[in-house]
Amino acid sequence: MSQRVMAIDFGDKRTGLAVADTDTRLASPFAVLENLNEAQLVAAIVRIIKEERVDILICGLPLNMDGTPGPRVERTRKIMALLEAATGKKIIPMDERLSTFAAESRIAGQYTRRQKRRRLDAIAAAQILQDYLAGIFPADGNQ
Repeated sequence: MSQRVMAIDFGDKRTGLAVADTDTRLASPFAVLENLNEAQLVAAIVRIIKEERVDILICGLPLNMDGTPGPRVERTRKIMALLEAATGKKIIPMDERLSTFAAESRIAGQYTRRQKRRRLDAIAAAQILQDYLAGIFPADGNQ
């Protein structure tokens, strides 16, 4: 049975969202939410979760390159807890190291700096989601 999955990539100014379903296993950038305080951000994401009928939530966890918690981990965990309380859904944390770098590489030369800034966070969320889906549904078919 197909399930709808959403990945969230929290940033200081922008939060990227990506969606997929477990049948297609193809993550797509969905939206970028900009300049919202925590309460507004949680409300916006909850609304999208309901509209998109999301079953599974993934959240990028901003770890340092050595695997230790980065400076934004505490804020990310706080917002994750608020979302879990608001939705009743457990959020799966996913290492997001290099997701922004991978997203930048994917769109290099395709957009102006302003366009890139507006899309980058959703593309990074799609990278996080694609990594999650690859872990659950490996290419060799072993689960």
